[in-house]
Amino acid sequence: MIRILAPLASLAATAYATTPALERANGPSAQAVTINCKQACSQLSTAFGSAFHWPQNDNFTIWDAKQQEVQPACRVEPSSANDVAEILDTLVSHWCYFSVKGGGHSRNPGDSNSVGGVTIDLNRLNGVEILQGDIRARVGGGATTIQVYEALESRNLSFVGGRVGSVGMGGFTLGGGTSPFSNKYGWSLDNVYEYEVVLSNGTITTASEKHNPDLYFALRGGGNNFGIVTAFTVRTFSQGPVFTSMTTYSANQSNQVLDKVYDLFTDKSLSGNKEMGYDLYYSYSSESGQFTLSGTQRYGKPIQNPPVFAAINRIPTMSRNTNIGSMSEAVDGTDSMGTTRHLFATLSVAPSRSLLSKGLEIFQEEVEAIKHVPGLVPNFISYPLQRNAIKAMKQRGGNALGIDRDEPLFLILISTAWSKSANDAEVNRMTANTIERLNTAAKKLGVASRYKYINYASAAQAGTVFSGYGDENLQKLRGIQRAVDPRGIFTSGGLWRGSFKLL
Repeated sequence: MIRILAPLASLAATAYATTPALERANGPSAQAVTINCKQACSQLSTAFGSAFHWPQNDNFTIWDAKQQEVQPACRVEPSSANDVAEILDTLVSHWCYFSVKGGGHSRNPGDSNSVGGVTIDLNRLNGVEILQGDIRARVGGGATTIQVYEALESRNLSFVGGRVGSVGMGGFTLGGGTSPFSNKYGWSLDNVYEYEVVLSNGTITTASEKHNPDLYFALRGGGNNFGIVTAFTVRTFSQGPVFTSMTTYSANQSNQVLDKVYDLFTDKSLSGNKEMGYDLYYSYSSESGQFTLSGTQRYGKPIQNPPVFAAINRIPTMSRNTNIGSMSEAVDGTDSMGTTRHLFATLSVAPSRSLLSKGLEIFQEEVEAIKHVPGLVPNFISYPLQRNAIKAMKQRGGNALGIDRDEPLFLILISTAWSKSANDAEVNRMTANTIERLNTAAKKLGVASRYKYINYASAAQAGTVFSGYGDENLQKLRGIQRAVDPRGIFTSGGLWRGSFKLL
């Protein structure tokens, strides 16, 4: 079955009518969902053969242990946008819940592995096609960061990709997409020329600055509220090896390090160097029982010890590891799959040296209370959304994030890993306390920001993510969502309820 790419003018009026209005309003019972999804899975099994998997015969793994514990009714692996459309038609006609997995780095059940519904696994949609002129590439919606880097590096090219190789293009880009290249090119969402999207009525369409511009705007920060993105056409650029240095510092060097990190984040003579990036980490090790301050220096040229880092490099280190190599090497980690539990939470603040110190103090105090948790690996991470990246957000009609300022923003991520479900409540409490205290400190210092980076937000922050985009953008996004998804398939009352919802 070949689908026709359709403009949204013809889509907003198109809706299914097979599900009774009362059921759509109140939702089917759990028993009805089980029956519905069993029927949908049987139909998909016939249609997709070896690309279909019943859970009892599936060796599927996903990054977060909480999602690994989820058992869907079945899993299916589409190989094209037409496959995705057929799957979506089947699920909507049976009124069966689903989730969509790209890379699978979400932290909540139902985000990318369905709780009792169908998991649509995009891992076969991982192709990378370099387009004419070497300035664009078409990337499958299920590709991971490392797959894209590797494909482009064969032509000495790169793209605005992530810091972790196993992160998927889909969620990363739809939520924003911070990158080692962001100081030069902006965030990932500002480097997408076109999206291929399967809408809730099974129609395949494209969105770009000139074709369906409202949907194009919405996909630049609006998350999974509009459809299933099966391909991204992204900006590519010439790129050779990059410099990376990882350093750790003793406790008595912390103030000196924070001084120099603040300079790297804010001093125009340093941050204006578009090749430069720096990520700050404050971590607790259950093995050593110690908190450690560390940093990752990045530079987009194969230069050993770039001069932009000269001041911070004068501070004595406990350890220092440097490398000049490809981006695929830099992001190629050893993530465990399905065995570790993860929780992220975030806030953003205007530049403040005082808040950096206060933040580390708050984080340490809160982590001290849960040091007994098995497998505990908590991190306070911060890096800037630089002026250059903020300027890039005005390209091609602007994005949905609502960030319009002349100075940087500091992004703060509280990222914690641990081993056992028995400790979930303690880790959640520590994270919530840390974020609440950081917000209070930021307000007292006059540096609080409404913006929260969706890809780092916790489920507890779901109600404030899109309001942080500003009321005008929030209402615009909701209007676009209603136009392209009139039955609310991608809403909190619809069929894919995972992640962060506008409605």
